[in-house]
Amino acid sequence: MIIFPTTWLVPAATAAWAVWTWAHEQSLERERERARVTALYVNPFLSACEDLQSRIYKIIELEGVAKLRERYPDGAYAEETLYLIVRFFGWLAAVSRYGPYTQDAVLIRYSAAIRRAFATSNGDRKVGPFNFFPAEQKALGKMVMHSMEGEYGHEMDTMSFYEFRDVIESPYRMPESSAVAQTLETLRTARRAKDVDGRERLAEAQNHLVDLLNYLERKEGYSYFPAKRKKCSSLSQVKSARPVRSVA
Repeated sequence: MIIFPTTWLVPAATAAWAVWTWAHEQSLERERERARVTALYVNPFLSACEDLQSRIYKIIELEGVAKLRERYPDGAYAEETLYLIVRFFGWLAAVSRYGPYTQDAVLIRYSAAIRRAFATSNGDRKVGPFNFFPAEQKALGKMVMHSMEGEYGHEMDTMSFYEFRDVIESPYRMPESSAVAQTLETLRTARRAKDVDGRERLAEAQNHLVDLLNYLERKEGYSYFPAKRKKCSSLSQVKSARPVRSVA
């Protein structure tokens, strides 16, 4: 009987175990990094998208202005609605730069459509409420964001609504903006959805927000918002038949 030497088996097994251990650790590290990025950027962005699309839908489709006026007799709902728009701009910039979807073509397409809905002017879409051009979108989004120390070290977050309200009420802290002033004015004076100037921009943005949320939740495999979303049907009534051009 021939007996083969086995001294080579130990080094080979050790090497194989080292490779497997390294690969396993790398996999765990990728999972931890993905969880960190999700917590820092994806979840806040999903929340910002959901809050904004929900507010728009309620205003346009459910005559939510009357309910908001009842809830906020001082008119603070106008500032709160503006805050939801600006917070979305802030988190969109953050997730586009730091999140896991920086090169995702679908997210880029939906995001561009939302930004364009707020930034276009043509035909019936005159410069006015909710008309934030690209540079102002970036400036407002940047204004509302701040950094802080948290569980994952250096983290980004948005200022609270109450802090935001103090900022826009202060002429020393808030740059002069016709779009901001006109947006607040139409929200404060409107009694019904049809009184909200610029509602066609909101309706189009809401439609794209719903598509974006549905896409991201499919990609992530979870949803924090179990209620079924609906799109603003008013979009088909207010959308101009002529092509819309972007105004910078």
